[in-house]
Amino acid sequence: METPEGTRLFRNELAMAQRKEEIFKKLETIRDLPTLPVILDKLRAAVHDTKSDAQRIARIIEDDPSMMAKILRVVNSALFAGTERINDLQLAVARMGTSTINNIALSTSVFSAFGPSDEKDFDRMEFWRHSISTGIAVNVLYERYNGNLKKRYPKDVLHLAGLLHDIGKIIFEQYFHQDFIAAIRASAESFIPLFQVELDTIGADHAQAGAWLGQKWHLAEELIEVIRWHHEPDNADERNKELVMLCHAGNYVCNLVRIGNSGDAVAPAFFRGVWKRLGVDIEDLSGIMDQIKEESKNSELLLALVKS
Repeated sequence: METPEGTRLFRNELAMAQRKEEIFKKLETIRDLPTLPVILDKLRAAVHDTKSDAQRIARIIEDDPSMMAKILRVVNSALFAGTERINDLQLAVARMGTSTINNIALSTSVFSAFGPSDEKDFDRMEFWRHSISTGIAVNVLYERYNGNLKKRYPKDVLHLAGLLHDIGKIIFEQYFHQDFIAAIRASAESFIPLFQVELDTIGADHAQAGAWLGQKWHLAEELIEVIRWHHEPDNADERNKELVMLCHAGNYVCNLVRIGNSGDAVAPAFFRGVWKRLGVDIEDLSGIMDQIKEESKNSELLLALVKS
């Protein structure tokens, strides 16, 4: 026999499921949802074509002079700097690889899709500072502990994972503005993590919204997994779990030491299982924080691209 408490819980779960369905129905009707440049579709196809070479990739990018200039700025930044400056796009592709150049192009395009805004309760520049710094944190953690991991990841994938992990917050800020700002305020007042408050206030959390956008943008599966499960890494597919865990840990540190502002007044949960699998000792945390804070100074170039 079902108890009154059981009935109440069932009704609450049903109501939440209905609200979530309504949220995603609304998202599907948005006509001005930012899209990525058509050139990225051409790049993606070329990268997966075994007949492509550096010259072909360079020619595709050269059709967009603005993107070409941004890519060369990133290639020569402290984030990817080699021993000598690269001024030729074809050389950049040959040196760094087609996938890396493709991911750098994706990064710069995301900034263009969601530029600065005048919203005081959610500072987009500080949001991007947090996101870029999370990418740097993911790299720091990977460099320290990749010997404990099964998979190997290039710098650009690690940076992109950090850059995109919170992209759902931009969706909420732009299209569910009042509810999202209410969630930020309620999170700060109640000292409950923002993604949990979003479920009550909006009906879905930013990880769900971000993963939805990632599918719309045809992002790689591993990036969609990072976006969807960075707060709940145990739920990630085993194939991508290590990258999700790296992003979960990097996000935790950047929120803890307040590098930028992602809208989270409360640092996300600390999952000991994640740190154990990565091989991180608690005693290492202070040194990790110091290194991330120091290397996050390199975020200024990418932040400048948000404005351009």
